Amino acid sequence: MKRFPFPLRFSIPIILVLFSSLLGLFSFYREVSLSASREEEEVIDEIQLVGNQISSILEYLYSTEDVKKAEIVINRMKNDPKLRLVLLCDQNNRIIASNNDLLQNRPVSDTPAANSLPAFAQVRQKMLATIVVSEDRQSLRAIYPVRLTDAPNRPFQQTNSKAGRMPIPQELLEKSNQLGRSRVGIFLIEYDLSVEKNEAGEDALKAALESMVAIAISCIAVWFFFNKTLTKRAARLVATSNSLARGNFNIRARLKGSDELAQIAAAFDQMADQIQTETEALQQSEERFRQLAENIDAIFWMTNPDNSQVIYVSNAYEKIWGLSCETLYVSSNSWLDTIYSEDRSRIIAALAKTIQGDYDEEYRIVRPDGEIRWIRDRAFPIQNAAGEVYRIAGIAEDISDRKQAEAELQQAKEAAEAANRAKSQFLANMSHEVRTPLNGILGFAQLMQRDASLSREHWEYINIINHSGKHLLTLINDVLEMSKIEAGRVQLNEKSFDLYRLLDSLQEILRPKATAKQLILIFERATSVPQYVNCDENKLRQVLINLVDNAIKYTAVGSVTLQVKTGKIEQDSTYYQLPLTNYQLIFEVEDTGCGMGTEEMKNLFKPFVQTRTGQQSLEGAGLGLSISRKFVNLMGGDITVSSTVGKGSTFKFDISAVQAQITDFPDQPQTLPVIGLAPNQPVYRLLIVEDQWENSLLLVKLLTSVGFQIKEARNGQEGVEMWEEWEPHLIFMDMRMPVMNGYEATQKIKATAKGQATVIIAVTGFAFEENRAGILSVGCDDFVSKPFEHDVIFAKIAEHLGVRYIYQDPDRQSSDRTSPPPELTRADLAVMPDEWIAKLYKSTISCDDRCILALLEEIPAEYTNLKTALTDLTNEFQFEKILELTATSD
Repeated sequence: MKRFPFPLRFSIPIILVLFSSLLGLFSFYREVSLSASREEEEVIDEIQLVGNQISSILEYLYSTEDVKKAEIVINRMKNDPKLRLVLLCDQNNRIIASNNDLLQNRPVSDTPAANSLPAFAQVRQKMLATIVVSEDRQSLRAIYPVRLTDAPNRPFQQTNSKAGRMPIPQELLEKSNQLGRSRVGIFLIEYDLSVEKNEAGEDALKAALESMVAIAISCIAVWFFFNKTLTKRAARLVATSNSLARGNFNIRARLKGSDELAQIAAAFDQMADQIQTETEALQQSEERFRQLAENIDAIFWMTNPDNSQVIYVSNAYEKIWGLSCETLYVSSNSWLDTIYSEDRSRIIAALAKTIQGDYDEEYRIVRPDGEIRWIRDRAFPIQNAAGEVYRIAGIAEDISDRKQAEAELQQAKEAAEAANRAKSQFLANMSHEVRTPLNGILGFAQLMQRDASLSREHWEYINIINHSGKHLLTLINDVLEMSKIEAGRVQLNEKSFDLYRLLDSLQEILRPKATAKQLILIFERATSVPQYVNCDENKLRQVLINLVDNAIKYTAVGSVTLQVKTGKIEQDSTYYQLPLTNYQLIFEVEDTGCGMGTEEMKNLFKPFVQTRTGQQSLEGAGLGLSISRKFVNLMGGDITVSSTVGKGSTFKFDISAVQAQITDFPDQPQTLPVIGLAPNQPVYRLLIVEDQWENSLLLVKLLTSVGFQIKEARNGQEGVEMWEEWEPHLIFMDMRMPVMNGYEATQKIKATAKGQATVIIAVTGFAFEENRAGILSVGCDDFVSKPFEHDVIFAKIAEHLGVRYIYQDPDRQSSDRTSPPPELTRADLAVMPDEWIAKLYKSTISCDDRCILALLEEIPAEYTNLKTALTDLTNEFQFEKILELTATSD
């Protein structure tokens, strides 16, 4: 900051003189402005008064036709020097009278008042006076309307013919009346304001000079006071501060008194004492820092900004680098020669950033004994008071142990990832190995169900095989689903569907199990729940089945209730779109079962962990709730549980859904069994490439039964040769085979133009999505996972080849073995003793199917139909129908 050029004793009077001068000028201009404004307002008031009086007098004189007196009134105004111009003009703006004789009978446009003609028109129109001040505020004009007609408001009248005068024509009468009403003159007064303003300026100047003299006298008095009480004492304070600046801490100001300057001096002396104390403490601290730096493992170093000179380095350098500190003092860059060759260029490039504080590097060094160590080196720029970097300080530490631990951790991580990949590969292989025999089990079971000649007993056995196989497939899918969840490979498959239909179908599926236990199953939905939504229907179905099925399983008496409602809609915007399309759907499953304790609920959602009641039931694998929670999280919500031992539990979860329209998805037609190929179609050749003879046999039996031409190959090599020779329309290709697998065979076929026209559908036991993507990437046109449904095989063929089928007649289908047995009535059971019916009722309540089947063996041979029907109901777990038949019988 630039110092003031004068000492304090001269600075104060100069400042006071300047201040008094500026204050006097401001006072003068302010007084002139106020005086001019006051004079202007007074003149306007006076002119308004005089103008109103004179205009009224002139109007009166003209009304009495005393024009001479009107001219005399205006001529008398010649004597007032402040009146620059006074004139009276007629309705045609011609001057009738004026204080200037030269303007008599001249038009106003030829006079200095010509610029007021627009104002004349406004005054005549409004019949109101106006005052106009000139732009330079040196004059003003007052303009007044004056009626010049003798009877301005009285029209001419027709005189009596007896008076001896001629009658006036009507046209002339109307014209005269119009002229009479329009004879309005203008009276103008132009007043000179400069005289009053000059007088006001003189008065203001006089007042300002008086004020300036008074201020100057006050400033001189103030200067004498400050010179005596402030200046000399301040000079002593300055001398003391200069001594302190030179490093002399023994001099103090010690001013006497109790004023502010004495307090400043006391504070200054106290500050000097503190500086002296802190300086001594800083010297001691520096000594302690040096001792600390010399005795710790990290290296403290300091250089100049361009790293060309090492100012300080701690003794730890000798311990870590194995070199003396003196080598750095002699050659500041000698440490660069010890850096590992692969790291050296990077560190040299990074040194340019030390002055910015961006230097934080890790590198390796080679000690003189050949040992390699890892170093972490950081730099910190040090600035002076001007903000300039004048030192670079840094810390270097040996991080070899940490690097060793990181390497071991990385190895452990890689091992864990390898184990996870091995687990996924194992599950994929196990899925393939288990699904392949299941494909044969379920496939041949479905194939046998198509045989109308099958006996009812054998049909029941096939049903049991099919039911057990599907249950095993469900367990496998649960395990695979959990594996995919843990690997983060589960994705949403959102689509539009009918939520009401989904809830109704779930209620129909689960009601028999609830009825068998005499439980009340209630499904409730709020009116605000939309019917058509867009989300993952399959995952929502699985979650609801898991929760409601568990509630029924662990409830002995009472009810199970599913409630569906909508929650709050969270949006970023304050304005919501109407109608609403985004919903938060809330599902609550409440039961009156045995409930759970706090400890059990902690582990409720862990995989393969079951509650005490679940362990006793010996059902499930402990995956349902864990999978359900993962699915709910994936759909944008969470699942919670509240439970009371002995009273029941409530599971609650929410998901995000978008409202859909009924037009967003087509109705799915009900599929019927395929029994043959429609006529007038080409002969379709299908090739099955499968190493497992049972799976190949299944496809052969299924496809030949409806009329396809089929050939088989046991590996990929045979499949390629048979494709070249036979040219099939479609190939069912297994992907895992000896000699040549399905991947290689597909690539060879699809590499040719003829192969591009051949449809290849992969049939595999792999279930992971990445397996599907890999299969499609080699050229397969579609994908079918084992075990497959027969309808899926026929649908894939129709999709790719356009095949048309003949379907089984619905009426015939309803009479097949695969349809439910005929309905029984209570009268059908009347052939059995009441005791036997009571035992059947008791066993049904307990859901003891073994006891029920044992009782059914007691039915006499002549009632085979009754035995068969009850056996069917038992095998299909339709206990509620048996209860209906036996409930009224004791």
